[in-house]
Formats: sequence, structure tokens, C-alpha cells
Amino acid sequence: MESIITVLSIIGALLIVGIIIMVHELGHYSIGRACKIKIVEFAVGFGPKIKSWVKNDIIYSVRWIFLGGFTKFYGEDQELQDSQAFNKQPAGRRALTIAAGPAFNIILAVIIAIIVLTCFGEYVPVVAEVWEGSPAQEAGMEPGDVILEMNGVKMDFYMETAVAQREANDERMPITLLRGGQEISLDIPLKYYESYEGEPVGRNMAGFSYGSQNKSFGFFEAIALSFKWTYLVVKETLLLIFGLFAGRGMENARGIAGIVDELSFALKRSFEYLLHLIAAINISLAVANLLPLPALDGGRLVFIAIEKIFRKPVPRNVEGMIHFVGFVLLFGVMILFLFRDVTGFLGG
Repeated sequence: MESIITVLSIIGALLIVGIIIMVHELGHYSIGRACKIKIVEFAVGFGPKIKSWVKNDIIYSVRWIFLGGFTKFYGEDQELQDSQAFNKQPAGRRALTIAAGPAFNIILAVIIAIIVLTCFGEYVPVVAEVWEGSPAQEAGMEPGDVILEMNGVKMDFYMETAVAQREANDERMPITLLRGGQEISLDIPLKYYESYEGEPVGRNMAGFSYGSQNKSFGFFEAIALSFKWTYLVVKETLLLIFGLFAGRGMENARGIAGIVDELSFALKRSFEYLLHLIAAINISLAVANLLPLPALDGGRLVFIAIEKIFRKPVPRNVEGMIHFVGFVLLFGVMILFLFRDVTGFLGG
């Protein structure tokens, strides 16, 4: 029975990945049509066709490998003189069409955030433990205090503790707490701790540890905070990506196999966790696609920017070759992540 559940969860995870990618492609397709750019084909899935039909001169197809899809624009990587060709369209229309894929993923993440905040709430930071004899204890901090603001950072979600910690200095910690419905503002001097209860510390601290508790939000409050929630995840995703380029945090990066594994685990765990994960994957896909690298949407936007600045496009065959090389390198990186994820599963 357990093996059947595992297989079904993996299939479900693959379907979710496919839907996330299709949302991305739906962005390109819908905005491309709105901008009156000629579309050759809109496909659900990859590989051999299961079924295809033509409507409004567009080929619609369903293919066997349901792991995403694609939108093929007429003359996208060709030097055609036809006025209907993608590269003959105004730069603004092309940029909107390209940026629409990541934008649709972000919009979906915001919608999911509203659902999560309304139906399940979100975790907010609280004081879990106040260290004996610490500056925090002397200032009057107590376990159970809800942290509203710290180091100048207003904290609506637990994930903002990392943001607030990055804003810390080595001298004092301004913090606002909520206790029994009353706000309490403290300015705590920091003290150097070499260790605490046998655990190494080696830095200045106020002397308390974080915990979390769930907080419910009303529908309209959830709408307002969904944008902040999405922004915070985008920011953390960018920090992770920049860390990867700097050679840090490789252990936290996931390939397609790792993502499928996380999704299949979420399917077995809870609907709330699954929604969190789907929103995060949508944001990660959007942010990664907007990186100014060949073969990605961001790389294509760079070429449009070059065209606008120099009033002349890069030769299409040159641009096409750069994107092809970028795609090969990107595919190689994906294979490396796939190999690492699979060997990790087999070894662990």
C-alpha cells in the first residue's frame, strides 16, 4: 500500500511540475496573442503528439511527456522579412510577450499566497526562550512575546527573522513585542557570548531564541500581505541564486528530481505545505527565467534591450547560436543536478 501511495505521489508531483510550466507558457501564449504576434503552435507536453488540431491558424497539440509545454512563435529565431515574423514585431510587444511567462508564475504565486494566508494563516515569530542573566531578560523580555519589529524590520511573517538578523549591528537591538494585546518597545544592549549551554556562539547577542506560532488573517488583510509574502520569497530566491554563482549554498539547490521528490513528500504531508511549495516553485521558476542568461527569458530581454540601445538588432543567426549554446549549457547543468539528486536518493 505504501509503495502505491509513493508512486501516486510521484505521478502527482510530475503533473504539478507540468502545470507550473504550462502556466509559464500560457503567459507567453496569451500575451503574444493579445499583442497580435503570430503563433505557430501551442503544445501541452513534449515528445510525440497524442492529438493535434488547428484553430485560428494555430496548431494546438497534446504530447506524451506531460512535463510542461511550449509556445512556438512564427520566425522567433529566424531572419525573416515577413511582417508577421516575431522578430519584425515592435520591441515592446516582444518584451511583454517574453516577460509574460515569469509574470504569470508570479501571479499564480500571489493567488496561492492569498489562499494560504486566508485558509491556513502563516507563522509569526515569537520569543521561545530568554537566556538566564541575558540582556534580553534584564530588559524585560518574556517567553511567548510576539515579535512585531526588530532592527527596524516590521515582521509580519516568521521568515522575516532572517531579514531582521541581516540588519543587526554589534551593539544594540531595538525590538517591539506584543504581550497580552499591548505593544512593548525595548532597546536591548548586546552581550558577547562565547557559548551558551555548551553550544558555540562566538558573537554579540541579546540572549533569546526564536519560536513561531500560527496567525490567522482576514481575506482583505491576506490580499495585502500576499504581495509582501511573494516579495520576501523572491528576495530569498535571489540571495540563493547569487550564492550559487559565488559558490555557496549548492547543497540547497534542487534539480527536477529534487523538486519532484519535495512535491511528492508534500502531497503525502499536507495540503497547506503543498501550496507553500507550489508558490515557492513558481517564484523560483520566474526569478531563474529572468536571469540575463542565454536561452532564458531574461537573456532574450537583454537582446531586445541591446536592439533598442543601438537601434539595430544583433544578427538573428548570432543570437540564435548564443541561445543554442546557452541551452546546451543549461541542459548540462540540469543533468548534473539530476545526477546529484538521484545519487543522493540512492545513497540516503
